Order: sequence, then C-alpha cells, then structure tokens
Amino acid sequence: MIKNLQDFLAGLLFLVLGIGFGWAATRHSLGSAADMGPGHVPLLLGLLLGLLGVLILFKALAFEALGRGRIVHWGVGPLLRVLGGLFWLALCSGPAQWPWVGPSFAQWPTLGLVAGVAGLVIAVVPGGASDRGRVWMWSLVLAAAVCALWVGPLGLDLPVWPTRAGR
Repeated sequence: MIKNLQDFLAGLLFLVLGIGFGWAATRHSLGSAADMGPGHVPLLLGLLLGLLGVLILFKALAFEALGRGRIVHWGVGPLLRVLGGLFWLALCSGPAQWPWVGPSFAQWPTLGLVAGVAGLVIAVVPGGASDRGRVWMWSLVLAAAVCALWVGPLGLDLPVWPTRAGR
C-alpha cells in the first residue's frame, strides 16, 4: 500500500533515471579503478541515483504522510520548459556527441555550446518583461563559465561555436 504518493512517484522517477544512466554508461568503456574510462563516473552516478530512488520508494511505502502525500499540482509548464531547454542543449551540442545516433549524422552542423547553454537558461528561467535583460545577461555569463570549465580544465572535445556541415 502506497502511503505517500509524492515520494512514491519521486522514488520511481529516480530509480528509472538511475537505471537509464547506468545502461547508457555501459555503452562507453568503463576502464579500471586506476585508469577510469568515460563510462566509469556516469555508471557510478546512475547507481547512486538508483539507490536514492530505492530509499525514497521504501520511505513512501513504509511511512504515512500528512494528507497521504497527494499531488495537488503537477507543474507541467516548468517540466516542459526544462525538457525543452535540455532538448535545445542536446541539439546545439551536435550529433557527434550522441553515441546512439550513429555516424550518419556526425557531419551535421552544430550551433555550439554557447548557444546551447544560453538557450537552456533562457528556456528554463521564468521571467516577465522586466526580468528579460537579467535573464539574457545570466545566460551569457553561464554559457561563458560552462565553456571555460568544460573546454579548459576538463579538456572536453565539444563544439563551442557554430560549425558548418561537413562535406
């Protein structure tokens, strides 16, 4: 018997995401503990996310919540904004970053990491007309910070600026 619906659905979401991340990480080489491959950290994070989901599911099934943890408001608007922003970031990063689409799309043009992160922030942050300038400024600041971190110290091979289609 489910005693807290909110926790039950959150635990189920974390468990599904953890399994998905773990499965996606196995497509990369794991390496060893001394020489970690690109799939090592995502696999560990997926396992931790799945474990968190199991713990939240246990709490939802074992402990009673006030009002039985009913969901009053689903918040579909923010969910769609976040999913749309993440989809935009994936499109801007380029198909070469998606190992599951295959080499046939590897020559497609990309908009780059700057446009992807800036668009993600603009899509996710709600704001009225008075906040529009601040949202644009922060989107550019965060895009610059992400590019400086990912391309600089981390040395990731991501397209920062727009590229043309390969011929």
